[in-house]
Amino acid sequence: MISLDQFAFGCAALLIGISKAGFGGGIGILTGPLLTLLFGPRTAIGNMLPLLLLCDTIALYPYWQQWDLTNIRHLVPGGVLGIALGAFALQLISETALTKLIGVLAVVFSLLQFARAWYEYDEAIEPRFWPGFLLGLATGFVSTLSHVGGLLTSMYLLMQKMESRRFVATTTLFYFWINLLKMPVYWYVDMIDEHTLLDVAPYAPLVILGVGLGVLLNRYVSDVWFGRIVHVSVLVIGLYLIIV
Repeated sequence: MISLDQFAFGCAALLIGISKAGFGGGIGILTGPLLTLLFGPRTAIGNMLPLLLLCDTIALYPYWQQWDLTNIRHLVPGGVLGIALGAFALQLISETALTKLIGVLAVVFSLLQFARAWYEYDEAIEPRFWPGFLLGLATGFVSTLSHVGGLLTSMYLLMQKMESRRFVATTTLFYFWINLLKMPVYWYVDMIDEHTLLDVAPYAPLVILGVGLGVLLNRYVSDVWFGRIVHVSVLVIGLYLIIV
């Protein structure tokens, strides 16, 4: 008999895979707040990380060496610093405060998703070190606390109007490094351990299934309204986490 916790985490694993396939306009931002609501912030964030890293590793293959190394060189140094600052914050912040912070980030990032959907970029911007470094720093910090920081990087790269495969390859490689570097941090602050890896291992096939499902949904289903429903859900859950 599957428990409610197992069902919820299985759904989250599917959503992670679907999001990596690009369906639903950033559906991945739903998983962190939803699991925080069910399991508490540290358990939710810690358990998600190995599955996110697995998904990033799988996604590297079809886009191998198609990424923009200029952007990677700009983003990764800031990302490393952001992760270090996030690790420091995780040691200071209480469980309750972290829950409310995840709620605030969920609200902010759901609103950013709506803004991204309606705002049109007129002219492509050029990649530069300091904007990339600062966006990488913000992404690393926010992602360490809640796994939603990738939206900042995506918006920055979208403004460069690069070819779609290059965009996906660049974001995938950057997220891979961010999630890989977060592993020792989470281990150090006791958010993951060897038991975590054993607990989430059975959900790995669901992540892979989610990637395949996301590819099919992209081909046959319009994700516009689906994405809007997801972002409204994130907004509602975020407000609930702030209020309770």
